[in-house]
Amino acid sequence: MKRIRKAVSVIMMICIVLTCTKKVEASSISGVGQINGLSGDFFKGVDISSVLALEESGVQFKYLDGTNGDIFDILSGAGVNYVRLRIWNNPYDSQYPYKGYGGGNCTLYTAKVLGRRATQAGMKVFVDFHYSDFWTDPAKHYAPKEWANYSLDYKKDAIYNYTYYALGELINYGVNVGMVQIGNETNGSLCGVGGFTDNIWDLSSGVADLMQQGCYAIDDINRQYNKNILKVLHFTRLVSDGEWYAEQLSLRGVDYDVFAASFYPMWDGTVYDMTRVLENIATTYNKKVMVAETAYPYTFNDADGSMNSIYGAGAMNYYNYDVSVQGQTQSIYDVINGIAQINASCPGYGLGVFYWEPAWIGTDSSSWGTYGTGWASSSSENYERLFSATLNEYATTDQGSSWDNMTLFDSNGKATTALYLFNDISGNTSRTSAGN
Repeated sequence: MKRIRKAVSVIMMICIVLTCTKKVEASSISGVGQINGLSGDFFKGVDISSVLALEESGVQFKYLDGTNGDIFDILSGAGVNYVRLRIWNNPYDSQYPYKGYGGGNCTLYTAKVLGRRATQAGMKVFVDFHYSDFWTDPAKHYAPKEWANYSLDYKKDAIYNYTYYALGELINYGVNVGMVQIGNETNGSLCGVGGFTDNIWDLSSGVADLMQQGCYAIDDINRQYNKNILKVLHFTRLVSDGEWYAEQLSLRGVDYDVFAASFYPMWDGTVYDMTRVLENIATTYNKKVMVAETAYPYTFNDADGSMNSIYGAGAMNYYNYDVSVQGQTQSIYDVINGIAQINASCPGYGLGVFYWEPAWIGTDSSSWGTYGTGWASSSSENYERLFSATLNEYATTDQGSSWDNMTLFDSNGKATTALYLFNDISGNTSRTSAGN
């Protein structure tokens, strides 16, 4: 694949080397200091798509001092100002008893409920449309069951209509939508189109067309509701593939606002490389940039007896931070600082960072399939079998959380000190108890 490499600005390089941070204040809960020049509207976000399923299973979240609280109040009190929510079209089996596929069973209804709660807590909402009935990433991009036999032209209409309808539903329900993601980790594939199915990865076999339909729907929603919702495209494998995909989007004329990346320090490389690639994209293509997903483990222990994504050092490509709460905190801090430094040379282009599923703690195995608290249920493979007779990306048995060692809450639902980094980097005071 062709790669574009541009020189990184001297200002950005100096800022990263010197870290550009203030001395750690005594009031810092997380142990990190304030980041110089961090704007008040910098996105300090989290993806908490699984929360409703967790709450329905009986999970209670707690402040740092152990007092119970509403998770949105806890997050807001720690400095979180944006919430990301994924939407699957229909994450339920098509046969009785219509069991959910898991992963929070994230529907439009779920996003409406959680989105309004986030709005009421003073946060904006970032909507993540997968245009699928279950998880999508470079290894799998199945169309929703209802769209399984649609031609490309029908899928274009379906993506436009669903995006327009769902955003109208959210806004009318009182959700403060600030950004919309058109597909999840769309490295060459979307909605059963592109490289995953035809081995054409440059977006030319219909993926760019589908993305543009999502953009058109957001444009029309903006006009109807007098909004300025940002149009976001999302990719992973940033260091190796990010600039190439930004080039493909430009060649195909996709009209979007934000290039978003997944960047996990234990899998994807150094923060220096992350910043370099995203700044190159910002300057070359005049696009705002951000990290839509990041995380880091604070332990190798498995809280619920179901295999985790990170189960030991062998599951990590890079080991630049300790596997501890402080190591986790430092990794988040560095990713945020890396995005913030883009604004030194490209003011306003480094939007922010979202931590992925910080509340997805482990639950009792009886709730995995019943409430969808695990990453997949026994019915999820039924969905995959509609499209593939051989791939095994989902499950035939109920699974637990694969993320319980990368959360910002401990196994009992109590916030860890790492959560309060979001206020500490801005020099703001956190709320650590239900009583203050």
